[in-house]
Amino acid sequence: MFYALGVMAAADAAARAAEAAARTGGAQVEAARAATAATLLTHHVERLLMITEALWNMLKEQHGYTDEDLMERVRQIDMRDGRLDGKVASSGVKTCPSCKRPVSGRHTMCIYCGRAIGGDLFDR
Repeated sequence: MFYALGVMAAADAAARAAEAAARTGGAQVEAARAATAATLLTHHVERLLMITEALWNMLKEQHGYTDEDLMERVRQIDMRDGRLDGKVASSGVKTCPSCKRPVSGRHTMCIYCGRAIGGDLFDR
């Protein structure tokens, strides 16, 4: 009888170990996916930085803007939410031009009357 209890306990421990290994394997797969996604995001950000720099150089050369002009415009955009924190303010709440009700900045249509709500190209 004690032998049977020992075998059952060992089987139970083996099952728990197998479940833990399966969870760990799943975690390793998820970690690999996250690492791949982070690498892709880094690549995209680097490419966007290069494109942004090229566009800025074109604007300076063709229109005479200065780095100070750009820095001032960045500061103005940063201060839209009243805080100089290096972050762009979210779109917040808009007012429907048709029914005058408040609509979340995430929506492109009024949830009350269905009218399309235009926004800034850079709304977040």
